[in-house]
Amino acid sequence: MELPPELTVFYALALALGFGKLFEEIITRTRYPPVLGDLIAGLIIGSSVLGIYIVDDTVKALAWFGVTILLFYAGLTTRYSEFVRLLPIAGIITIGEALAAFSMGFIIGYVLGYGILGSFFLGAILEATSVSLTIRTLIELGKLDTIEGHTIMEIAVLDDLASLITISIGASIVAMAAFTAVDVVLAIVKCVAVWSLLVFILHRISRYIIGIVSKMHIEEAMISFLIALFAASAVLVGLTGVSPLVGAYAAGLALSEAIGLREVRDSIRKLAIVFSTIFFVTTAAQLDIRAALRLEYLTLYILMVAAAFAGKMLGAGLTTFIMGFPIRSVLRIAVGLFPRCEFAIIAAYTAMSFKVLGPEAYFAALIIVIVTNLATPPLLKIVFAGREYEEVRIRLRKIVLRKTPVHAHA
Repeated sequence: MELPPELTVFYALALALGFGKLFEEIITRTRYPPVLGDLIAGLIIGSSVLGIYIVDDTVKALAWFGVTILLFYAGLTTRYSEFVRLLPIAGIITIGEALAAFSMGFIIGYVLGYGILGSFFLGAILEATSVSLTIRTLIELGKLDTIEGHTIMEIAVLDDLASLITISIGASIVAMAAFTAVDVVLAIVKCVAVWSLLVFILHRISRYIIGIVSKMHIEEAMISFLIALFAASAVLVGLTGVSPLVGAYAAGLALSEAIGLREVRDSIRKLAIVFSTIFFVTTAAQLDIRAALRLEYLTLYILMVAAAFAGKMLGAGLTTFIMGFPIRSVLRIAVGLFPRCEFAIIAAYTAMSFKVLGPEAYFAALIIVIVTNLATPPLLKIVFAGREYEEVRIRLRKIVLRKTPVHAHA
């Protein structure tokens, strides 16, 4: 079907939101993350099945806006002071589990002949964790307010940032068209420096900005200025060669403790839920399953799924064990970090967009999302059977269970 350019975006909105929300409802009734419904909807209306979803540059831009505002909201829900507090302990565990998962993906890609850059993005696909399903399962089991539940939530906050920076580093390296040790170090330094500087500056001036805007009498002034600020941050970060996604997350985190943002945060959440649906539907719609379902890719799929579990078990398990967590806690934390979702898809789609990887990488990410989300709830029920700990003495300090749950976002 050919449509005038000005109608394509409306056509995409109608299909993405209509089919996306319909399948979200179906998936939600099975008690799994609704984003799985978006991905299934995209596969059905996209090139793999019906072929009725049109993806042009305008639709792609709208999709990227959707995932960017989703990350802005993620930053808003991560309290700045809480983020700083988590760095000593959760930061060490996050480095261990993220590095192990990433390394497994990188090794798989390199052994299978994907080259250094393709292997880098395969590692990025495996690195990210999405613990929304874990948190909901722990709530149902009555185990969220445990040492392990708190630790899982704390790691999730930092894991998003680690995954985001990894994806941004890959994008920066693609832009530089080089992949040497020096290039990687420069990309890491640039991403971390740009993100840190933006968070620091915006956090310092956020109360003044919010104070001025709150005194305005025009309608929806606060949400308008917040979106303007988030968009400006994305542009500024993008001009430095770092992914705009980093700027969006940084802006949200910097503004997360500004007074009087509760109602505005709810409005941003609604926007993020609506427009992120377009992103996930659009990414899945571009996948050609026929090209991905080839026998030559079977080894990749098997190894990536196995590494999705082994990476977190090895990284989070070994790190927490070395730090002094009991074996039972080690297993609980590792299993709680199994699920993958949004960032795995973002990493795969970014690699496909840059033509670094083909459709098989996206399909591998899709399989990983489905398998890890199906397997985690029953595994959590098994490892959380038995007694709980009121405190855990680790290498840096003693963790004592707090009865007020730590905030975390998935």
